[in-house]
Amino acid sequence: MPWKHVDLARTKVAAAPFGGPIAVIRDDSKIVQLHAESALRKLRLFSSSGRPLADAVWRHPGGRLVGMSWTDDQTLLCVVQDGTVYRYDVHANLIEPNLSLGKECFEDNVADCVFWGNGLVCITEANQLFCIADFRNPSAVKLADPEIEEMPHCMAVIEPQYTVSGNVEVLLGVDDAVVLAVEEDGVQRLGEGVLRGPLQKMVVSRDGKWLASFTHDGRLLVTTSDLTGVIIERDCEVWIENETVLFVVRIIASFGVVL
Repeated sequence: MPWKHVDLARTKVAAAPFGGPIAVIRDDSKIVQLHAESALRKLRLFSSSGRPLADAVWRHPGGRLVGMSWTDDQTLLCVVQDGTVYRYDVHANLIEPNLSLGKECFEDNVADCVFWGNGLVCITEANQLFCIADFRNPSAVKLADPEIEEMPHCMAVIEPQYTVSGNVEVLLGVDDAVVLAVEEDGVQRLGEGVLRGPLQKMVVSRDGKWLASFTHDGRLLVTTSDLTGVIIERDCEVWIENETVLFVVRIIASFGVVL
């Protein structure tokens, strides 16, 4: 990649699907050694080959940048701690108006978020879940209370078109050997009798059928998305860095049971 001053270990990156643009910004949750670049944070957009397209100085209030992702129509979504969603086009132009995930997100702070297509699910520091199902009609909805005291180890989403209810289903990996499936109307416990301890990373395949995960004791696991059966189980023997784990898990989820 011909880009300069892009350290992926200290940078948030969002790549659009199908060879679309790549958004890069310095991760404000990490201490970063500056080289020749300015202390001002910049949101930079590149082509999929690393050629610069556009950039914009990041001066937004609202706290730490929690997550960012491209929608299906190549709008860049940037979610900050107070629940504000800033949107950019492919030329790094800010799209007005900014969106909000609501009062509770503002008061409790957004801790993490997961994106899909044109949607978003976030979890607050009070362990409450909120969803925008479609940014073409950006209305935030609170999901059922998962009734957990600590932040889940990992979070994944089954998109609405692949659920029985037609609503988004959020999977939370918690301390027990169980995954909580949270929807707007209720919470289910999945994986009892199948899982052996908590999951550290997980991701759902594009067709919503499979769940790839990395366990607390170093196993790669592929199950059905309802966690009723194990398809693949491999002992990795050693612990892998989180970023590597997530990359490997995503590959497995993409290929489903081909492995």
